[in-house]
Order: sequence, then structure tokens, then C-alpha cells
Amino acid sequence: MEIDGLVLRVNQYRDYDAMVCVINERSSFSFLARGIRKIQSKNSFSVLPFAESHFDLMKTKDGLSLKTGSIIKSHSKLRDSFIGLTMFDFIGEVTSKFLLEKDYYKAYPSIKRVIELLESGFDHYTLAIIYLAFILNESGYGWSVDKCQKCGQKDDIVAINTSSGGFMCRDCFDGQNGAKLSTRLLKIIRYIFMVKPEMYDHIAFEKDECLVVLSLLEEFILGTVEFKLKSLKLLQN
Repeated sequence: MEIDGLVLRVNQYRDYDAMVCVINERSSFSFLARGIRKIQSKNSFSVLPFAESHFDLMKTKDGLSLKTGSIIKSHSKLRDSFIGLTMFDFIGEVTSKFLLEKDYYKAYPSIKRVIELLESGFDHYTLAIIYLAFILNESGYGWSVDKCQKCGQKDDIVAINTSSGGFMCRDCFDGQNGAKLSTRLLKIIRYIFMVKPEMYDHIAFEKDECLVVLSLLEEFILGTVEFKLKSLKLLQN
């Protein structure tokens, strides 16, 4: 069995082996890579996180196992940079915490686009809030950003309810359940929950704006699914 794909996760399995999760536009695959953690392993570069590689796999009684792997694109420029490593960590954590492993492949178009734009030098803070919003949408936690979630009014939106994840109009916002935001921030939030991968580079936002949005999303995640994204700490510095 031969597949091409992007390495999303590599988890240690015994001393020198690893379980590798690969995604492409159609599916998610997990396989055992024996001896991959040995210095002399000829396949080690093919399973670097976020490398795009070609894999020749064999079926065993325990599942799929790696025979050989070869790199198609290593994304070494990002791997050698602080921003690249930070974003790889963020993408990996967000994807694995919000999606089931069998559904990881649904993130493939978005991850491919984010990596492409990171390599071109596009703002990583903007890409971080866009990707997090994308994953929330895919996992069923997307925010309601086209009208007031309480009354349905589309005009005079002034706040976001960070408990339930939705816009609120002036008449419905009581000053307690949520945060009143500027028109600019409300437009940014609406944009990130609606933008498609091919338009990710349409506009870049200011770092301070992105950090505010990240904090609001973090507050929502903590209150809704009750776990903390460790990778956010580096992004927020």
C-alpha cells in the first residue's frame, strides 16, 4: 500500500518505534514506524512532523507498518524557525484535541494553506486565529457570527457572548454575559469564522487585535470544552 500525505502527529511507541498519523485530502492514516527513532534510521526524515512524504506501507496483524518513506517536501525553512515550530505545535494540538483521528483529514486543505502562507511570510498571528476558528467550525463549536444569537437581529451588533459563542445586539447585551467589542474586532471575528482556505491571505490583522481574539477564543474553549491549549502560551508572547 502506497500513500502520499502530510505527517500530523508522531508519538513514541516503545524505545525506538513511533506511531505516525498522516493526512491527505481523502483520509487519515496511522501506522507503526519501527526503529524510526534510531540515529541510523533511513526513514526518519520522512516522518518529521508536517513533512509531506511518500510512504510504502505493509499490512500486519497489528495494522499498518512502514516499509519505506521518502520526503516530497520537508518544509525545513519553517522547521528551522521559532514561528514555524510554534505554529506546527499549535496546529497539531488544536487538530488532535478537537477532531477525532478518523476526521483529521478534514483539516488537510486548511493546514496546507496555512503552511504555504507561513512559508511566504504571511502573518502567523492572523493564521492562528483563522485556523482555530476553522477547527471550531469543523468540530461543531463554531461561533454564530451572522446575527444576534438571542433575538436574530442582524444590525447593531455590539458584543460577543464568550460562554455560548455568538454575537449579541445592543438590546440583548446585558453587560455581564460576554464582552462588548469595537466594530473592527467584531468584523475580524466574523471574518475568521467565514473565510475559506483560498482566501486566508486576503487580509492580515494587527498583532494586538489577534491577541485579543485569541484570548476570547481561549476563554470560550476553557468554559465550553474545559481544556487548556498549551501551545497558546508561546503564540501569545
